[in-house]
Amino acid sequence: MGFKKIKLGIEEIFETKVQDGDGREVAKWKVLKRDYPNVVRILNNKFGLNIKVIDLKKDKDLDWAI
Repeated sequence: MGFKKIKLGIEEIFETKVQDGDGREVAKWKVLKRDYPNVVRILNNKFGLNIKVIDLKKDKDLDWAI
């Protein structure tokens, strides 16, 4: 899984910082908006956040039939 190189002025930059109970930094992520779903998946797996990631690319036209 690769992330795009951050270049200023292209799109929004999302920064996520994870700290422990004492305020020490455990993890820090700084990625472009388009790469943030990958960060959410990584954090979900690493820290057990129980976040359900929905694939928005799926065609929802016939979801009512399922």
